[in-house]
Amino acid sequence: MDLLSTHHVAIFTRDLPRMEEFYTQTLGMPVTRRWDDVNIIFIDVGSTQIELIGRESIEGEQHPRPIGQGVGINHLALRVGNTEEAFRELVEKGVSVLREPSDFQTVRIAFFTDPDGNVLELVQELDGEPTVQR
Repeated sequence: MDLLSTHHVAIFTRDLPRMEEFYTQTLGMPVTRRWDDVNIIFIDVGSTQIELIGRESIEGEQHPRPIGQGVGINHLALRVGNTEEAFRELVEKGVSVLREPSDFQTVRIAFFTDPDGNVLELVQELDGEPTVQR
């Protein structure tokens, strides 16, 4: 297998315009591709993309799982240069906060949610870039 990198993480939403506004205006991420005929928008997150998929009717679980609960994917972590500054900016924009900045091992982290309740994390490396073992 010739695995190159991540391509995207998909998020289903009932309110595509609200989610697009949050990721592009509140977080400042650019749209890289639109497929308006099928209600799909790709948002650049730097090292990957978020695929926002508009769905008027969604079966099954209606809300994302709370942070630290259940199994499977729980949150999307976003690397920042300064957790305190990024957190303060999000608070000023009225973003829903889950956990204020705190140190964990070798990183400084904070948690918040998007308008649908998906959990996002801010991560600042406290001791330089992480070493990747191959």
